Amino acid sequence: MNYRRIREQVYAVTMKAVEANLIRLSAGNLSARTEDGYLAITPSGIKYDVLRPEDIAIVDLDGNPIDAPCRPSSETPMHTIILRSLPSVGAVFHTHSPYAITFAALEMEIPPINLELFACGAPIPVAEWACPATEEAGLRVVALFQKRPELRVVLQRNHGLVAIGADLEQAFELAYDAEVGMQIYHQALQIGTPIAMTPQQMQQVYEIYRKFKTPPAPSASPPRA
Repeated sequence: MNYRRIREQVYAVTMKAVEANLIRLSAGNLSARTEDGYLAITPSGIKYDVLRPEDIAIVDLDGNPIDAPCRPSSETPMHTIILRSLPSVGAVFHTHSPYAITFAALEMEIPPINLELFACGAPIPVAEWACPATEEAGLRVVALFQKRPELRVVLQRNHGLVAIGADLEQAFELAYDAEVGMQIYHQALQIGTPIAMTPQQMQQVYEIYRKFKTPPAPSASPPRA
């Protein structure tokens, strides 16, 4: 199979993520399902300023190379366990964005204080510590996503952020929303005590967006009351 299209898609979203300061140098990674059931993922150790579409690796859902000119990301075990465990997910985005890492280092859950965080399924939890580049890191994240079907973003303690989406664009947008929402939360903490949306307010927002058929996140179920 020719993987040119999916490689170009992964590359294009990677460049958008670099511009948005969600990833930098070679830190952070993206993956997306291919039409034939494999996984296209950014390579390991190649800095984004020299990355090319043809460097994107194709692996199976066990991480075995299928068409990989470059070594797949070291976080491939995390991506593959997420996609094996969550069949409705089409793309995974792992960022090393500054505000995500800040709150992950504090092991601080992020409350729904704005629509950006609401879109991510806030409150955003912090997964228990697991060594990066291991399947265990993926299992920690999967457990949180499975526990709360509306959740789209999880922080990884001392590490970064994982966003899941139906496709690459959605995963990117959720990661971007999360970073912006957490920046606002950080700024609000410097001034006073941020006020989180109540479950009733979250439900109201969900119903309004659903009415116009443009919800901030494609949640399978409304926020938990």
